[in-house]
Formats: sequence, C-alpha cells, structure tokens
Amino acid sequence: MDAATPVAAAASTPASPAALIGWWRGDRVCLELFANGDFELSDLGDEPKVMVMGKASVVAEGDGFALQLATERIWKGRYVSSCRKHHEYGGFIDSRDMLGVQFEPGKATQLKLRRIGDAQVELCGVACATLTRTTPALVARWRRAQMEFPDRPKATWQAGDLLELDLNRSLGHVWAGAADGKFATVYARIEVQYVAVDRFKVTLRPEYYADAVVAGVAPTALGLAFPVGASQVLEVRRLAGERIEVCAAADRCATLERQFDGGHYDLD
Repeated sequence: MDAATPVAAAASTPASPAALIGWWRGDRVCLELFANGDFELSDLGDEPKVMVMGKASVVAEGDGFALQLATERIWKGRYVSSCRKHHEYGGFIDSRDMLGVQFEPGKATQLKLRRIGDAQVELCGVACATLTRTTPALVARWRRAQMEFPDRPKATWQAGDLLELDLNRSLGHVWAGAADGKFATVYARIEVQYVAVDRFKVTLRPEYYADAVVAGVAPTALGLAFPVGASQVLEVRRLAGERIEVCAAADRCATLERQFDGGHYDLD
C-alpha cells in the first residue's frame, strides 16, 4: 500500500485502512469514510450543527492510523436560539474548530485514529472522541446538475429523466422530467436499505402527485412508472464529490448532486 492510500473498498484485516470504511458515531462527533475516498466529519454537540466534507487518506502509524482530511467545504445548519432571540440560516462557512484543530476549505488536517476492538475507534486531534461503528445511512436531497434554481435551469432535460430524489424520512419525493421543460413531483414514503459499501436500495411507495401531471397517467423516470399504491425500487451508489448514481437498471441511471438547504436545522 502506498504511503498515503485513499480509503477504498478492499479485502482487509481489522488493522488495515480499508477496515475503517464506514460510519462511526459519537456523542458529539461523527466520522464517515467512504470507499470512493470522500469523508464527512460532523459536529453534533453544538448548535448549529456543522459538517466538514472532502477527501480522506489513511496511513498506518504506530498502533493506529494517521488520517489526513483534505477539506473541500464546510456546511453549517440553520440555528434558532431559545425564545427565537437569534436566528441564522444555514450556509457554507470558512472554518471550523473540531477536536481542537482547525478545518478550512483548501487545507489538509491530520488526525489520529486508533481501533478499540472491532466496534469502536478513538479519533484524536488535540482532543479525542470515542466513536462506535454503526450502519451507514443515506438521506438528504439529490438533484441533477445545473438545476440550482429549477425555475431557471442551466440545462434541459427530456421527459422521463430523473431530476431529483429527496430521501426525507417522513415523506420524500421524486422529480420526473416532463415535456416542455416541466417536471412532475411524486410524493412517496421512502425506505432506504444499506446493501454494501457505498451502496443502497431505495424503495418508494407513491402517495400523490403534483406539478406537471397528466390526468390518469403515472409519472415516469428512468423507465419506471410510479403509480400511487404500488412500489418501485432504485439502486443507489455513492460517488465521490457528494454525488450519487441512481439506477432503475444497469443501462438506466442518473447522476445527482447533493443539495444543501439553508432552512434546514439538521444535517441530512
């Protein structure tokens, strides 16, 4: 293995860098290392919640690992104080101190990581946190590129294209491309199942439609119709750069980018 190896899926022993791929949660800090080389480091102990994102590399060192995190961007969630005396919308920020070290976009920060048995790690900067392995989850809202403002997109689409997948825990939705630059919204109950490293199965159970809907015709995306009362399954793979690939079949896929909403309190 090279001196600085991106985290990647591989056959591994418990002491190898590849064995660290996954989601590690603590009371305050959470770390997720993806097979595609990305990382997410979240501070959940303060308000507002903050997430650092970028590229990770791991080097075996002593009785543990040196974890180098190259920060690309930092997201701060929405914050409202008690009695609503102070209100801040969410947004990207220039720096964040976590575990006693500073993270800034464009800079690399090194942490120490040591395994504690099979299910826990100790993550250290100046301060340390104990994290426990848990099953990776896939949430958030994912949208086609160049659609930051859907009412004035920078790219066109065809009827039947998948434009957005919102994995809201209560009621999510799909945007299915329609004719004349419009799209239909399929509101659905959504269940996400972890399948393997960076891979998930998403089951949608449509409840109702909105926007560009043809009466009596179920909206279609990636060749799948979404009739109310039925269910459809999509295969999802996490890609580098906060993107996902969503497939209905091997030759019917779409790449979507993660969306960040300044009005949300939580980190999706």
